[in-house]
Amino acid sequence: MMRFLSNSQLSADIVDAAHLAGGKALDGDTKQLTGVTSVEFGESTVIFSVPTIHSSYSSLVRVLEKKFLIFKTSKEVFFPFDNSNFEGEQILRFFQKALGRIKVSMYVGNIPASTEYGSWAVPVDGSEPKVDPFDFLRVVEASNIGLLESMYGDRAYPGFELSLDTIRFRKKDDVKDVAPSLWIDQILRDSETGEVFGRVNILSRSGKKYRVVSEVISNGDLQEIKVLAEKVLSVATSVVDRKSLGQFIPHLLRYAFNELEARIWVRSEGWQLDDKSNIEACAVGCDLFYAPNFNSDKYFIDIKSPRLSQVGTLDGWNDLVLAPVSKNPILMGALQLGLAASMVDFLPGISSCIFNFFGGAGRGKTLLLSTVASLYGNTAAPGQSTVGRAGKSIIETFGSTQRALQAKGQQLSLGPLLVDEIGSNGFGELDTFVYEIGNGSNRTRLNSSGDLQESTPKTLFGMTSGEKPIISMISRNAPQGVLDRGVDINIGGDVSFEGQDDEDFAFLPSDIKSAVSVGIQKQYGTVAPAFIKALLAEMANQAWDGELKALVSDIHEVLPSYVANDGAKRVVVRFALAALAGQVALRNNVFSSKYVNKESIMHSVLVCTWLWYTTRWNHLQVLEEFLLSKSRISIGSPKSKLAIYRHKDQTDGMPTLMISKACLEEIFPGNGRVEIISKRFKEDGLLVRAEAGRNTVGKDPYYHMRVSWLLEHGVYWSEDDECFLKSDD
Repeated sequence: MMRFLSNSQLSADIVDAAHLAGGKALDGDTKQLTGVTSVEFGESTVIFSVPTIHSSYSSLVRVLEKKFLIFKTSKEVFFPFDNSNFEGEQILRFFQKALGRIKVSMYVGNIPASTEYGSWAVPVDGSEPKVDPFDFLRVVEASNIGLLESMYGDRAYPGFELSLDTIRFRKKDDVKDVAPSLWIDQILRDSETGEVFGRVNILSRSGKKYRVVSEVISNGDLQEIKVLAEKVLSVATSVVDRKSLGQFIPHLLRYAFNELEARIWVRSEGWQLDDKSNIEACAVGCDLFYAPNFNSDKYFIDIKSPRLSQVGTLDGWNDLVLAPVSKNPILMGALQLGLAASMVDFLPGISSCIFNFFGGAGRGKTLLLSTVASLYGNTAAPGQSTVGRAGKSIIETFGSTQRALQAKGQQLSLGPLLVDEIGSNGFGELDTFVYEIGNGSNRTRLNSSGDLQESTPKTLFGMTSGEKPIISMISRNAPQGVLDRGVDINIGGDVSFEGQDDEDFAFLPSDIKSAVSVGIQKQYGTVAPAFIKALLAEMANQAWDGELKALVSDIHEVLPSYVANDGAKRVVVRFALAALAGQVALRNNVFSSKYVNKESIMHSVLVCTWLWYTTRWNHLQVLEEFLLSKSRISIGSPKSKLAIYRHKDQTDGMPTLMISKACLEEIFPGNGRVEIISKRFKEDGLLVRAEAGRNTVGKDPYYHMRVSWLLEHGVYWSEDDECFLKSDD
């Protein structure tokens, strides 16, 4: 709001003119227009002002005071107008900047709450003050104080001239209108493809209303005069001389390419890197956050449909979402995995994967994904009402085609790919989906010229939910790498926990479920910007590599040594990254210390890691139970035809066993299941001889297995009893 106070009562003409400009009398009789000394203007008014120290003050104001309502103070002169002839924020910003360069102020919308003291005046000749702000702008234009140069650049186009709103062609004394004012203010280079674009702006008029129409056009189309002319015709609400416009366009382009320095056009959310892969900025929603001491003029951000959206505040999210989430380690661990998805490109050794949270119906699997989504934006899941929730839905469904999901992964820039109900399609598609996402989502596509363009593989974390683990749904011929690219985390409550009661990891208590369900509808999307700022703030002096290695070591301490094989190592590193992300969030006050601390953050990740371990190596637990059930395992040979017997060789003080395929099929029933599990035995180095092409024709197939891993399960071999026994410790 802006108030203007006068020492004397205002005439009816002045009060009436102020009212037409959007003013409101604050005293006196507003009906009779008497006794008024103070007037207030708000958002429906645009106010221009010229300071008394302006170099052209006298000559400019001398003309303006003959045509408009004015308010004079000792420092400047104000000119209020109704702003309804400006359509949209863009034209207002355009004129604010242009007038600011010539030392004329323009207040609109965000008028400061101030009070000015002075006197009002209307044209001395008794004529009615003009009420159209564009009449004011035309007077400023005619005063030759640089308005046109400020608007369109200090440029000359041979044979053409620009006015406030029109391009004109002049030939001697013959002048004709060509088109609405047209200018290029940005030369842009796509941050991903390197393709060059120009941003073309058109000052379009409809009746007395004006707006700026902007369109970013590829360099190829800019060079095609007919194409650019058609673009102008498509938005211009005035007569356009095509021939003259075609002659004008080369001049326009020549100036733009010669004078404007190309900026990097950020068209999608994500990290922006320089030629040496140093991070300079990150686009989050429609905002661009910069690394410390970085020049922001290099980038131009224009994201048409951002994935991220915000409702509420960071404090509100901590109170309504983090507070109940922190009471459940699985949910807290999932949140940290969601944050870690924005750090996957920062540290060596991080590879893509899918974290699959599986369990029975009604366990809260979809709620878990919605909670992770609350870090970044809209929390609505497929099939749920989106009433009251703003922004694009972040959660996808596996009912989409595998190619569609792969395309979504390629578009992903910040946060995890969230997919509900994985496995609702064929198993073969699941194999392919998990493996390709795990290798970095990428696809070959056509560019604008029709040429093949291979998109760069992206490292990403996917988070999915379903009723079954990935390892139970993959086909027998699936690549073995699927096991470590698809990380199953059991939330069904059926897994035993070493040293813990099942209730300690219960998922999900009704009170927490209710609180989280309410919170994520009211608070979401505020964590991601704060976390990105935290990463940028730490980036210059960070020691994340060392922290990550220490966290990996801490996680390995609670796991058996056979989890340290190459594939499983990668999974442990991913969990360690989640712990690191949580600690970064905590020490930068993204996570409130009222609800979490360093120990609870690590504990949550360890719980999720343990749930993965007990699922991934569940076959060893099953085999352990079988071996403990055998009262005697004697030494034998193939001739003995025993289902299981001891081999003469030992490893680590434990016997090696020969187990027939038929026996394993009884232990692991199901079509083709033994073939799948035998691949896991081989990958984990549990088979003594697993070389390809061994001659087994005419022989009963046996698996020669190491069982020293039982020692880490608290199981030892009794030579006297010739059986396995469980330690009491």
